[in-house]
Amino acid sequence: MHIEVYNAKLHNLKNITTTIPKHQFIVVTGVSGSGKSSFIFDTLHHEGQRIYLEALGIAHDVLHYDSFDMIQGLSPTIAVQQRTVSNLNPRSVVGSVTRILNLLAIIYAQEGQRAGKEIASHQPDEFVPGLFMFNSPHGSCPACGGRGSVVEVNVEKILPSERETIERWHQFAYQFPHAKKEEKEYVYKRLDNFSKHFQVSADTPFAELPPEAKEAFLHYRPKRTQSKGHLIFYGVTVVIEEKLKKINLQQFPDLQTTRPCTRCQGFRLGPKALSITIGDKHIGQLCQMNVSDLAAFLRHYQTARPHTPFIAHLLGEILRKLDCLETVGLSYLNLYREIPTLSGGETQRLHIMSHLSAKVDSIIYIFDEPTAGLHEKEKEKIIESFHRLKQQGNTVIVVEHDESVIKHADYIMDFGPLAGQLGGSIVYQGSYAGFLQSRESITAQYLRKKKHPPKEYASGVDASAPKLSICNARTNNLKNIDVDLPLRAIVGISGLSGSGKSSLVIDTLIPKLQAALKAKAGKQKQLLEEEEHDSDYAHAHADARLEGAENVDGCIVVTQKLARRHENSCVATFLGVWDHIRQLFAAQEEAIARQFTRSSFSFNSTGSCPVCNGNGQIKRWLGQLTFSDPCPSCRGKRFKQEVMQVRYKERTISDILEMSISEAHAFFSDHAKISKMLGTIEELGMGYILIGQSLTTLSGGEAQRLKLARELGKSSKGSFLYILDEPTVGLSYYDTEKLLVILGKLIASGHSVLLIEHDPYVLSYCDYLIELGPGAGHKGGEVIAKGTPEEIKQFACSMIGPFLD
Repeated sequence: MHIEVYNAKLHNLKNITTTIPKHQFIVVTGVSGSGKSSFIFDTLHHEGQRIYLEALGIAHDVLHYDSFDMIQGLSPTIAVQQRTVSNLNPRSVVGSVTRILNLLAIIYAQEGQRAGKEIASHQPDEFVPGLFMFNSPHGSCPACGGRGSVVEVNVEKILPSERETIERWHQFAYQFPHAKKEEKEYVYKRLDNFSKHFQVSADTPFAELPPEAKEAFLHYRPKRTQSKGHLIFYGVTVVIEEKLKKINLQQFPDLQTTRPCTRCQGFRLGPKALSITIGDKHIGQLCQMNVSDLAAFLRHYQTARPHTPFIAHLLGEILRKLDCLETVGLSYLNLYREIPTLSGGETQRLHIMSHLSAKVDSIIYIFDEPTAGLHEKEKEKIIESFHRLKQQGNTVIVVEHDESVIKHADYIMDFGPLAGQLGGSIVYQGSYAGFLQSRESITAQYLRKKKHPPKEYASGVDASAPKLSICNARTNNLKNIDVDLPLRAIVGISGLSGSGKSSLVIDTLIPKLQAALKAKAGKQKQLLEEEEHDSDYAHAHADARLEGAENVDGCIVVTQKLARRHENSCVATFLGVWDHIRQLFAAQEEAIARQFTRSSFSFNSTGSCPVCNGNGQIKRWLGQLTFSDPCPSCRGKRFKQEVMQVRYKERTISDILEMSISEAHAFFSDHAKISKMLGTIEELGMGYILIGQSLTTLSGGEAQRLKLARELGKSSKGSFLYILDEPTVGLSYYDTEKLLVILGKLIASGHSVLLIEHDPYVLSYCDYLIELGPGAGHKGGEVIAKGTPEEIKQFACSMIGPFLD
């Protein structure tokens, strides 16, 4: 049985006609931008989804009318993709996403014991499952609302010195967070009211106010029912707190203090739920166990006492889900782990887990980079699970660059030969043995011989070279470790998932270095990019000491997450070149004659099409499904017709948005600022993406390279530390080599690079490695090996050593 595709021509696909075997484990590979996603996700998956929904009577043919001529042999299709847009709701936790928390709540409601007495069978309604769920009004802790922690805003940290006058204090409050040239009359009137009421002058230092006046000056708020003659004044902390409600608190990290809730001790539930146990443990304790320990506890509970058939079934279902979490390498998580704190790879593997446990057949499963974030030792289990899905009668298609996955495939499809218009063809189809012999495939060339690019600097780590030292690190699972990070070198941090890599770098090094740089910079520009320190990362309290911060002038963190996520944010705006391009168009004679400004050439401003508001598409809803049609007014061009009359080098502003990075680089070659930034993107192998491409369509790896290119495109003076979190996710060997060349150039320019990485190809290129382990969660958190890649290979305790080139 086969899937037959005729003339697939979406995006850069060059009229592909092919047959794909069903009931096989198929790996699709190729360089970034070669057409893999256009063929697998945008053509096969969309069509498979469409015919299934149409059969159910809830959809009709609206997707990609002309992307292919015909496809035969498709089954219902399920795709698990990487998304740069992740679930940012902190109330969404591992237990709620997997539904394990719901099942545990039912078990507690049925079999829970209180004060040593088992719940009587004639009181079935005494406890409802919602009592044991922190997201339910029946169960959440009344003090913290089910968060397990309380965020306090400590305004006193930013108030002026007590020696300053009350006039200065009052002025500070009303001008917070940004100073104004002049204040409104009522502000002076309120201070005058206070001064007359307490018989003090505006020049009185705050420290000299009587206790009653001090309290009022800080916290007074007039009651709405007060009549004339009463004090009309607002305390300075009241004024500042009201302003803080309207701004992003991430701008002022020093103001926020997060502490465990004292009422529920961090267990998120009310006292009633915490008084009920099974096996002498309440549900909050179970939710804070890691997956491995929870499975062991429930297996013991399963045999420790008799259960009704229903409860026995629920226990079996929970254990099956916990086993699947172990299979995908997430045994170190607990049920209360918040989804926004997971990496892109962890989030995707959480979704994969639900499909691995499904017992269905005749489905086409499509997985996008499922081994992202996994150590070499952890990949075996997930590859085995793909073979199990295949043996159940399903077709498993995996888009992957990883050598170990490619080796285990029954069938390989390689797209290329290069990216963009130089790709869009199938270079190879067949077995792994035949793939290695392919002369056309770039991927096959790297599999035959992995060559590293030459280094433009003297590699090796000198003992006398400057370094950053993290001392007595105890953040999360770190076991009081000391780590030296050599500077002016590429340093790799490796280890199993959950071994403590993110705890060391994201949760310890970055906050400590940020604080040190901020103190050094004083009132200068903050040197850690504010955007990178956004709410995507829920930083734990950094429990460590940092030495050597004086050896770096700044720190640039490049993760896979993008701060701007709305659909109208595009590549050009993110890179900062869009303003320059709009300025060029506004300077054209036609634009000046029509009195157009830069805003006229923005699809988010005055130049946008009035029908689609600059989206270029009109969204339509069909039940829970959404689909888009090109705007009938602008025909997908996004701008007003009169704006489209203005041309620069015979191109309209809409034409520019449809250019690839490579095309735009050549087109704007005479414009230094635009050309430099676009050239950096090309060097990183991303010349195929479009200038106007929405940021929400980028993979995690693409998002990270885009951020790196933006930083490299800026002229930074001094010695910077670049921190990259798994930068090779989604990259082929061909693209990874380009990334390594760029990182080498950074070192040659006097900068330093720190990578959290699993890829042996990249780790072999590093100058120095630090390996954490030996296990995950509480079994990790120790340094098990450190040294050059050659030295790491000699350590018997190293888990990555055997895989290094």
